[in-house]
Amino acid sequence: MRFIAATAVAALLAFAAPVQASETLTPAQAGQVVDALVGSLSSYFDPAKAARVQAALRADRDRLSQISDRAALAEALSAVTLGVSGDQHLKVSVATASAQAPALSDAEQALLDQRLAYGLMSVRRLPANIGYLKLRYFEQTPAGAALIDSAMAMLQHTDALIIDLRENTGGGGAADARLLGHLARDPIVMAQLRWRRPDGREEIEQRKVSTPETGPLYPDKPLFVLTAKRTFSAAEEFAYDIQANRRGLLIGTRTRGGGNPSDRPAPPLGFGLTVFVPNGQAAHPLTGKGWEGVGVQPDVETSPEGALTEAYRRALAVAKPKVSTPRSEKERADAMADPAGALSADQKL
Repeated sequence: MRFIAATAVAALLAFAAPVQASETLTPAQAGQVVDALVGSLSSYFDPAKAARVQAALRADRDRLSQISDRAALAEALSAVTLGVSGDQHLKVSVATASAQAPALSDAEQALLDQRLAYGLMSVRRLPANIGYLKLRYFEQTPAGAALIDSAMAMLQHTDALIIDLRENTGGGGAADARLLGHLARDPIVMAQLRWRRPDGREEIEQRKVSTPETGPLYPDKPLFVLTAKRTFSAAEEFAYDIQANRRGLLIGTRTRGGGNPSDRPAPPLGFGLTVFVPNGQAAHPLTGKGWEGVGVQPDVETSPEGALTEAYRRALAVAKPKVSTPRSEKERADAMADPAGALSADQKL
């Protein structure tokens, strides 16, 4: 499973329906899960750190084996992996509704993605012709790129664009690369991924944007990206890419700080539990740095609740309408006089 790869085979599970941990585990079964987790860590990108996590899990096996609730066990295991490694991606999750239920099939996963609109939460023209796009996650299949093309086609004639990633927890692959491909004439430089293979070999992958054959739809108008503590993983890379290339302004709060990807499916641990094991690291060629453990610091820091109003106020100030009428000028003047009020009134319609 890979959260920020140009040719992803699966995306980081950025959103899924709530699951119920409906069966309890025996101490023997919980112990099997602990042992499976220890074994799965052999593929972690940092062998020395993996060894420390494995040692901590073995030392705590007796206590962990007494946890019968699957959700509680996943939380306890994740506390150990995170506490030792500091890697927020190295996390155990409950992936099925019951201990006996099979994982979602490819067809079921595709249906789930369709029901979630491939991460789309909102595409909107705000008062005074400011575009607004909100994504819950970045879809990794070609359908994600098609979604972005459709959304940008609707927003291309706005005078400035706000991309809201405050609730975006990752994904990656097709949608993020395509969205970046719409935002500049000269391709935006994306992050570089350093992969560790099972035989210990190291591979370097330079991510590249996916520009439509007909060209980008939003290459040079003002751009604002909203971030928050919840912004994670591939969403952080998107924000980092924008900032490193100086393409737009980041507004909000520092992101969560998860920069270690994986390009393989999450290993099953048994009884409907899985673990995300990063086998890669991300860094940006323009800065030589990444966001793992530190997050992405916005250019303009505001509260999460105030980020949209601040971005909207700034968008109104720099937007350059190509045509004006008495009606459009009044809409613009009213919005500039009271950005929060204009947003609030718009949401009531």
